[in-house]
Amino acid sequence: MIAFSGRLNHAIRVATRAHEGQFRKGSDTPYIAHPMAVAMITQQYLEDEDLFIAALFHDILEDVPKWTYSREDIRDNFGQQVLEIVEDVSEPDINYPALSAWTERKNYYIEHISKTENVKSILVSIADKIHNMSEILREYNEKGDDVWQNFHVDKGREIWFFEEVFNAIKNKPNVPAAAIAEYDRILDELKKLDDRSYH
Repeated sequence: MIAFSGRLNHAIRVATRAHEGQFRKGSDTPYIAHPMAVAMITQQYLEDEDLFIAALFHDILEDVPKWTYSREDIRDNFGQQVLEIVEDVSEPDINYPALSAWTERKNYYIEHISKTENVKSILVSIADKIHNMSEILREYNEKGDDVWQNFHVDKGREIWFFEEVFNAIKNKPNVPAAAIAEYDRILDELKKLDDRSYH
């Protein structure tokens, strides 16, 4: 695990403040639990401070108002590399009319992550999906199909997205094989919840 540092402590405080008042879908769990988990997962595959910080910040551009914490703030406080990783794994502005629909935003993400060669960006994407899928499986064991009521689309479309991201990154060079294998394992468990085919 990376060593604790003043820079890392600053990043944790920034992420906690940025997501203050936000909660995970359908729960009373503070949202910061998700980026913290994603950051920790990345370190299983590559011990790197910029990677950890980018994972902590991976939802800031999507979910946090610019006046709270912006692209410029990330760059100025934590550097261009952290900003580039966060941008690689962010969906487009949901207020942009041409990319407002769920499928359009997800297709944008899939296309973008398929083109990036930045291993750190890919690891943040993998860790994000591993945690999200793990949480769905955990909640499914408690709630059954009611877990899907927390999402904007049905379970088939959600599983389609996870599978398409996997297809986009599974053959990327230099990505740790253990990360790909863990994504594949959890995706396989998730796919068992739905035997329908979506294209």
